[in-house]
Parts: sequence; C-alpha cells; structure tokens
Amino acid sequence: MKAETITGDQLKEKFEHKDNVVVLDVRPQQQRDEWQIAGSIHKDAYERLQQGDSTVFDDMNLPKDVTIVTVCAAGRSSQLAADILAEKGYQAYSLEGGMQGWNFIWNTAEISDGEVTIIQVRRVAKGCLSYLIGSAGSAMVIDASLDPQIYVELAGSHNWAIRFVADTHIHADYISRTIELASVTGAVHLFTANAGVDYQFQPLADGQQLDVGSSSIRAIHTPGHTPESISYLINNKYLLAGDTLFADGVGRPDLKADAELTRAKAGQLFASLQKIKGLESDPFILPAHTSQAVAFDEKPVGDHLSLLLSQIPFLQMAEQQFVQSIIERIPLPPANYLQIAAINKKGEHTDVDAARLEAGANRCAVS
Repeated sequence: MKAETITGDQLKEKFEHKDNVVVLDVRPQQQRDEWQIAGSIHKDAYERLQQGDSTVFDDMNLPKDVTIVTVCAAGRSSQLAADILAEKGYQAYSLEGGMQGWNFIWNTAEISDGEVTIIQVRRVAKGCLSYLIGSAGSAMVIDASLDPQIYVELAGSHNWAIRFVADTHIHADYISRTIELASVTGAVHLFTANAGVDYQFQPLADGQQLDVGSSSIRAIHTPGHTPESISYLINNKYLLAGDTLFADGVGRPDLKADAELTRAKAGQLFASLQKIKGLESDPFILPAHTSQAVAFDEKPVGDHLSLLLSQIPFLQMAEQQFVQSIIERIPLPPANYLQIAAINKKGEHTDVDAARLEAGANRCAVS
C-alpha cells in the first residue's frame, strides 16, 4: 500500500493545533544530529529501507490510533518507511521534501510589555531567529530569513508599518531576505557603517538611537563573530544580540579567518561581551540563532543577561582564558558558508537553490 504524503505546512498546522501526531525520523544518526524536528523520535532505518526490509519497524511500539509522519533528508526513504507502515495498518504519511522541505517552516513567540511588542520569528529546523519589533503603529525587522511577505503579513495583523530593516551581521548559514524586504516595504535599510557589502544602506554609528513608534532602539557595535556585527538594545530592556551572545554560548570568531585573525577576533568578541555585560537593567537577551530544533511552544528563545552570566562559563573568564577556550572549542564550519556569505555580501541570490544551499544545522555558536 502506498502511503500519502503530507506537506510541511500541513504538519506545521497539526503542531499548531496540538494534534496527536508522531514524527518518525528514519535518517542515519549523523544526519539527525545535524538538524531535526523538535519532539520527533528516531530509528536509523536507512540501510534496511534501501534493502526492502519490511520488518524494520517491528521492534517499535508505534501507536495505530494517531498520525505517524515519517521524515528523511529529501522525502524518498521516508516514503518507503510510510509505505511499510501503511501496509501494516498505521495512519502513516511521508513528509514531502524531507528536512529540506521543512527548512522554511516557521513559528512565532511574542514578548509584549505595553510599550513594545517583539515577535520572534523562528525557522524551526535551522534555529534561525528573526525579529519583528512593533510600537505605536511602526515596526522594524531584524535578521529577516524568510519570504518578505511573511513579515509584511505579521506586521499587518498588528496594524504596524515596517519602517526599518536591518541585519545583525553578514550571515553565513542562510540567505538574508533583508534587501528584498526593504524593496517590498520601502523601509530604510540600516547596517553597520563598516559592513563592507556591495549594496546601499544607511549606516548606523555605535550608540546611535532609532525611534520606532514610541520605542527607542540603540545600535551597539559588537564585533568579534564578524567585524560588522551589531546588536540592538530596545528600551534598555531587550538586546537583540545577533551571533555575539546566544542562550547557551557565544559566537564563533573563526569564519573566513586564519589562526592569527581568529585569535584577534576572539579578543574583539571578548571586548564586545564585556560591553554587553556592562549594560544596565539586566536586559533580556534575544539571539539570532539557537542550536536546538525549535518547538511549537510559543516560548521565546533567550533569557535575562544575569541568568546567562551564571550559566555560560565563557562569560566568567578573563580574556586570555576566554580566547584560548574559544579556539579550542570551535566546531566544524557551517555547510556552504563561504558561498552563503558571498551571496549576502553581494545582496543578490537569483537562481540560487536556497533549500539545498541552506540545508543542515547552523554552527555559529561555541558552547
């Protein structure tokens, strides 16, 4: 019996409605370790599926009264798995396009305090986090990583007009959609003065203030992960820290850098983190990425600076120890990062297969 398929959007809807669904990942363990669907279960079934082994799932206690969605890298092995399960009487579906098809699925979490509303827009597979900041009818989008229409519609649902767009740095693991969003909305495109990109933008000086509605956003240059990295402090309460500071680590300083430059950038990163540590009012840190698959839980990824200071050992180190520890713990570089960074520097990605190029986890943090 041939099982039907389910699209990423349809599976997203099931999660949002809290339907009873089991996601069964049938990829090799190494691929699952790279990125996965939050809450999924795993069976390394690839080889046996290719061999036509219909008993591959017989040792699993899978429920027959719920929907089971099988997932692989691109949707082929998962179809074999779903067919086997359907033949045995399970309500099985194969996820169309596999993890590549899940790449652009997103959800949101919201913070609102009466003065400002911050919507964290999360690409749930890659852990890319972008932000829609709204106040008194105006909005700003930072680190857009999805189709511009998504941000336009989200802003419209709150009666906000997008006035500004920006990135925290030149991204190396996904293609920025900020230029497209500026074009669609007519918003002012902001970036660090020394960004070194090939397109036009309005430069932001360190410490410069922006008014978005009735809220104030201050630009804070935080080089280290990249030379042009910039963070955004909202009403002295929330810090969009880009890839400088994460909820469980700090940015990596080695991309596009030799050993000597990596060490120098690690020193810059240390100085930037000291700047963040010196902020008053214990801001809530909102990073540009998370290394974990994002659940449909509506809980913002981030935490108060005071908590991160106690939980992230790097933030407790002196400079020399910090630099050496960072260098010793740098992970493998992100896939295709040189090509992606070059695209984002140029600001143009016509005829680029983004799903293929961006596939896989982000590796921007050292933890």
